Amino acid sequence: MRIFPQWLTRDQIIGLIVVMTGMAVAALDSTVVATAMPTAIADLGGVDRYSWVFASYLLVSTATTPVFGRFADVHGRKRVFLTALVVFVGASMLCGQAQSMDWLIAGRALQGLGAGALISTGITMLGDLFDVRQRGKVQGFTASVWATSAIIGPTIGGIITQTLSWRWTFYVNLPIGLIAIALLMTLHEREEHRGGGIDWIGAITFAAAAALLLLGVNGTYPAITLTGALVLAILFVIIERRVDQPLVDLTLLSNPVIGIGLMLNVLLGVMQFSTTTFVPPFAQGVLGRTPLEAGLALGAMSIGWPIGSTTTGWFLLRIGYRRAILAGSFVALLGAAVLSTVEADASLLVLVIGSALIGIGMGVTATPLLVGVQTVVAYQRRGIVTSLTNFSRSLGGAVGVAALGAVMNAAIGPRATDVEALLSPGTHGPVAAAGAARDLLAAGLHTVFVVIVAIALASLLLATRLPSHDLEAKAAEAA
Repeated sequence: MRIFPQWLTRDQIIGLIVVMTGMAVAALDSTVVATAMPTAIADLGGVDRYSWVFASYLLVSTATTPVFGRFADVHGRKRVFLTALVVFVGASMLCGQAQSMDWLIAGRALQGLGAGALISTGITMLGDLFDVRQRGKVQGFTASVWATSAIIGPTIGGIITQTLSWRWTFYVNLPIGLIAIALLMTLHEREEHRGGGIDWIGAITFAAAAALLLLGVNGTYPAITLTGALVLAILFVIIERRVDQPLVDLTLLSNPVIGIGLMLNVLLGVMQFSTTTFVPPFAQGVLGRTPLEAGLALGAMSIGWPIGSTTTGWFLLRIGYRRAILAGSFVALLGAAVLSTVEADASLLVLVIGSALIGIGMGVTATPLLVGVQTVVAYQRRGIVTSLTNFSRSLGGAVGVAALGAVMNAAIGPRATDVEALLSPGTHGPVAAAGAARDLLAAGLHTVFVVIVAIALASLLLATRLPSHDLEAKAAEAA
């Protein structure tokens, strides 16, 4: 039985395997490591810096993604992807050898550097290897990587930690990475359009602005970091308008497929990460379900995404770019509306349905958004627009979760301690107190879900402003 369709060439199959492998190690890393971290803390200490094990990875990978997109345009995808693999695998070995929490945090930051380049450059490579008729179809393969990682990652992490050591959750990246590197060396890459220069001042300014923004929205000296992010963002725009070869050609944003597409990706990021963040506390704290049952609700979103992505990819040119995005935005809106109706005595099935609809809607929407931006630019700009697509979704998720977290905290008010007890089985206290705290948590999360409905509606309205492009014609024009 063939794993890949017959219409794929040798280079396309090798490229797809390499990219999926690189994405797999990056996607699995977060879920696998999350399971192993409690054991690592028991070994290394430093529980006060626990969150930085994850924050350092996400901070560096998000802030540097567009920088590596430009690198891929200038130096070629293969070279950047190879470097990213080496950095990621090398950093994994450093993490496995960690003798202190600070060492582990530094290793995770270096891992994030490799992951940021792996994901954006890998998706760009697929844009090069496949034409506009095929790009949507292969998105089902890449979407399945993330879904599979989200579902099996915690189990793999638990098995490795229990049978071997938490350090092996990092060491396992070595054989997988070496296989990917060996396959990558056999891949033929386009050379004809490579070249240009790197706007190093712009790159450093952009990365610093993004890092300060992410720190600020996560509560790290917000008055200083958010102000610094704003100043650096303004400085970045000034720099990009004056240099001959900017990191981000700002004129690209005037193209509605790119400009509106990036704004839609920001809103998608808000919906995706907010659902992931706020559905579990409702399932556990309000409905009284187990963590496993809460994971079932999130698993529905993880499964829905590749279903929506694969279906849309196969029929994208027949459905039409704009109609596909409108349909996906509408389905995501339905999912958000379902979540907003959940009450304290609701069935878990309602959460599952709402999460699944959001996942399907985002999968249907994300595929044409990515194919669209890759299609309307030539080879030498595909790396930067692809990386900006990934960056905008991550940025939307970071800012959105922080903002909606503030909304929930404001709704809960001074009774946060009582609400926290709901998430720790066996420590609820008197029934009346637990019931009042449950109602308070339900009210706070209901407010969050209503805001997600408003964001989904804004996404649908924004999608109506997209042009009805013939992607095949635009691909020929860009080429």
